[in-house]
Amino acid sequence: MPDDNEKFLSQNELDSLLSNLKNEDNEDDDDNVIDENIDSLLDVIGEIANITLGSGVTTLSTLLRRKIEIEYPQTDIIKFKNITTNFEGEHVIVTVEYKKGLFGMNSLVLSSKLTNIIADLMLGKEIEEIEERELDEISLSAVSEAMNQMMGSAATSLAEFLKTHIDISPPTTQVLDFSDPNIEFPPIETNNEAYVISIKFKVKITGIAETYFWQFVPVKFANRIKELMEASFGKSSENKEKKESSKIKENIKESNSKVIKEEKVKVKPVDFGEFEKSEEPISSQVDLSKLDLLMDVPLEIKVELGSTKLNLREILELHEGSMIQLNKLAGEPLDIYANDRLIARGEVVVIDENFGIRVTEIVSLRERTKSIK
Repeated sequence: MPDDNEKFLSQNELDSLLSNLKNEDNEDDDDNVIDENIDSLLDVIGEIANITLGSGVTTLSTLLRRKIEIEYPQTDIIKFKNITTNFEGEHVIVTVEYKKGLFGMNSLVLSSKLTNIIADLMLGKEIEEIEERELDEISLSAVSEAMNQMMGSAATSLAEFLKTHIDISPPTTQVLDFSDPNIEFPPIETNNEAYVISIKFKVKITGIAETYFWQFVPVKFANRIKELMEASFGKSSENKEKKESSKIKENIKESNSKVIKEEKVKVKPVDFGEFEKSEEPISSQVDLSKLDLLMDVPLEIKVELGSTKLNLREILELHEGSMIQLNKLAGEPLDIYANDRLIARGEVVVIDENFGIRVTEIVSLRERTKSIK
């Protein structure tokens, strides 16, 4: 018959057993476990963030008409509850929700310095000195529009890279004062103890300033991205993490190169010069010599900045300071019409405090005369 010491576990044995059970429970919660593959995950997410937000920053450069560059980011791991303790003062938070093809949320944190620059450039202001000020409603609306286009471009780049269709909700933009101890960061995570990847970018705005912004990506969301990437490119057959990480980086760089090449093909202008040299008559019904008779006929010249469609509800909701997005990108040539016929394209200039337009392109004679009936 066994003695009493053999019937019961000692206190040390109980503590050891409870510890093992706790570890087993945590293994099912990927958010609270940092395994040996975290360095590989940080490398992968850093590379992908560099590609996607690099594309987004290129769009932002076009929008602001100012060259903007980002350096390769620094990646780190942090608990969700500690994000708010890493900042001071007011910052603008841009939160993006991925709702198709990839599910989850992540946030950008922009300094007040960067947001003031974006707001001023969006509103067409000449920046001589960077003002440290609170964002008013109009400035915040301008920053929101800039972030909407930037993150839309970044999501498109990510979709091309992962070879899957991705939809995002319009980014939400808010100002948070991190000096307030009761501040709540956007709920990109539901567990305060969950781990989040911090991605820090250094951004250079030509002729203005250098500053920083951050992206925070939940680890479970980052793992989904990595899984999709591995499904597209295949997993490494090597067991060593360094070799796997190296192969992943090569796949990313190769894919990035392909995306850039594809983009160049898409935007390459088509040369129709040979059609202009054709000996085919313009039209048997048009006598160009008789056009002199029309030289003194008055024409109505109109320049179209852009257009959009709004329903009655949207019209009634307009107020002072409202912003209406047109169907033209910033920097795109404006259309010049004569009696509602397109004759040229140009760019806006200021002449003695009045607006003017500098003609940069004349619609070809063939294109114009073909429209004559």
